[in-house]
Amino acid sequence: MRARSASGGGTPRSIKAQLGVVALLAANIGFAPMAMAHVRWFVDGNATVEYFEAYSLTDPEVLIWIAISLCLVATSVVLDTRLPNVRIVDSKTRHDFIEILRIFTGMSLLLTAYEGAIVAPHLDAYGSFGTVLIVAQAIIGILLIANRFIRHASILMILLHLGLAIQFGLLAALEYLIMVGIAVFLLINHLPTEELRARFKPYSVALLRIMTGISLITLGLAEKLFGAIMAESFLAAYQWNFVYAMGFEFFSDRLFVLSAGFVEVIFGVILVLGTTTRLNVLALSTVLFASNVLFLIEGNNEAALAEFVGHMPVIGVALVLILLGYGQRLRVTDLIPETRQNTRVKTVGVPRDA
Repeated sequence: MRARSASGGGTPRSIKAQLGVVALLAANIGFAPMAMAHVRWFVDGNATVEYFEAYSLTDPEVLIWIAISLCLVATSVVLDTRLPNVRIVDSKTRHDFIEILRIFTGMSLLLTAYEGAIVAPHLDAYGSFGTVLIVAQAIIGILLIANRFIRHASILMILLHLGLAIQFGLLAALEYLIMVGIAVFLLINHLPTEELRARFKPYSVALLRIMTGISLITLGLAEKLFGAIMAESFLAAYQWNFVYAMGFEFFSDRLFVLSAGFVEVIFGVILVLGTTTRLNVLALSTVLFASNVLFLIEGNNEAALAEFVGHMPVIGVALVLILLGYGQRLRVTDLIPETRQNTRVKTVGVPRDA
């Protein structure tokens, strides 16, 4: 089987792939700032809006977005089989970015614990069990920042997440499953023996990617699609519906929330599938930056700071995935024999993902 060219800048296939990249990024970024805003961080869980009306599955807007989502995911899968693999950076750079993930996660956990919350600003701890969780979270944050006992801190992070599930429920645990992904990633990279690290390291990036994707899917469904009333309340307070502001009066807050929810779910599905991971995360990074900028433009420095502190682990994960891509395992296109063969041919002499 003949290998595809990794350069091929002027070939029709390459041009089509590049156009596909542009389309995929544009479609993802369009409603992204609202998609990545954690609604519960800024509005009360009992928030209401006047004349709220939920969408039903048979509404034309929902059906159109389902079709768009399927097209974007299919485009991502096709592009993943067309685009050349990007060389992995040297081991020192990989190490430095993993350190950024460790430090950012530690700072976020410590600052959130200082505010009396578990993992996220809106999950206020309560009772004696909550106090135990706060203390454990602060200890984890200190250990991660100090770069001491990382393996033990990672195990404590998993136990902390179990405590979060007990105190706040399964939905909250799924929304922040990214923290378990970070814990597993750090744990694998700090296993006590080289043999254990060599055995499990090929799965570390993939597990981090998949758990991050599940978090995004859950947040999109819970806060914007099924939790549309909270998201519309957020828009009423912060007025981020730029489409309506541009003069498209048919694009109500209701439709904007629906669109943002589907975009967040698309981000998550593509991460779980492991296709065009770097492109997807690049769009995600743009979104994280944009949401903070919007708060700063509005002069809401307190919200911007809360958004940044809460998103620090996500920023660290984004940097790791941009550098290391989908990982060595658990990618949907690996199920296609032709893709597996072409991947082996294209990566000869290229360092594998960590």
